[in-house]
Amino acid sequence: MTFPISFNALAIEQPGAAVSRITRTVASLNRDEVLIRVEYASINKMDPMMARTNRFQLPVPYTLGFDFSGEVVAVGSESGYKVGDRVLGSSGTGGGFAEYLVTNQKRVMPRGAVPAPEASTFGIAFMTAHESLVLTGDIQRHRGKTIYIAGAAGGVGHFAVQIAKLYGLKVIGSAGKQTSLDLLKKLHVDHIIDYSRQDVVREIMNLTGGRGAEVVYDSTYSQASYDVSAETVASGGEYIRLGTPEQLTAFGIQDMTSVVERRGATLVVTDAGRYSTDPVYIAQAGKLFAGMKQGIKWYEEGKLKPEVTQIVPFGAQQLQEAFDAFASGSNNVGKVVVRCALDGGGVI
Repeated sequence: MTFPISFNALAIEQPGAAVSRITRTVASLNRDEVLIRVEYASINKMDPMMARTNRFQLPVPYTLGFDFSGEVVAVGSESGYKVGDRVLGSSGTGGGFAEYLVTNQKRVMPRGAVPAPEASTFGIAFMTAHESLVLTGDIQRHRGKTIYIAGAAGGVGHFAVQIAKLYGLKVIGSAGKQTSLDLLKKLHVDHIIDYSRQDVVREIMNLTGGRGAEVVYDSTYSQASYDVSAETVASGGEYIRLGTPEQLTAFGIQDMTSVVERRGATLVVTDAGRYSTDPVYIAQAGKLFAGMKQGIKWYEEGKLKPEVTQIVPFGAQQLQEAFDAFASGSNNVGKVVVRCALDGGGVI
């Protein structure tokens, strides 16, 4: 690889603007960086939101896509990787919706036997579910108990279902679209609730003898979901929620702490982002990557599978349409990924 190199990226020129195709240039690499030919990058809930608001204040024009898979094509002088390594990773500053990506070597890891489309879902969605349930929630304490997972067919939710079952919990999951309900059946969810036709709280109370679920996990960042899920946790149970109080305020969502406490349960707030911002958690960041390695091992053992439900072609209009569909809730089943380069090396 000869520097400088130029490549196509799908970017937001200004917050609120439609996705456009731009050209970026990489002049050189720092000694601890790698240049990756991006094969796939997955869409997460933060991407459409960031397209509208640029909440992280990235320099404009900014390219989204925070988790990816690809091939190392150039390395810095002190990189532990070599050209040709197939990797997956997570970028704290986006950049995945592009033909190439520069990132610190600490942000990537070998993807083992995980195919490129599925590998692009580990860096955010799987990692978030694992951090919430295993690291913060210490889910192994709850083996044999019942967990209600709101948004169980979503990107984070469908990983949460599989992790909970791996740790021996009985899973209640809810969904409102047929495609979502079909995915929950495929994941062998123990009890499926169709919230478009059924009262979620009543169904969970019936399933649990009126007690409620001993563990509740809500990763939706949705007021409507929080309003329901907070009412389903059992006395003495734990309500695990994605969304810090600051994030809820920014999104205009009410904090349901009083409801959880009224039910005699404990609120557990999780946020994988703190491993990049809070010094206490920065020192523990290795746990996140150990968790992703565990996820790769589970995949190789046939115990966990990312469900890729759509592959979006590399194009500004196609990505914008995918953002719009995701934001409206019409295409948020499993994982939607963007194909950024042809498998095997040819860049689109």
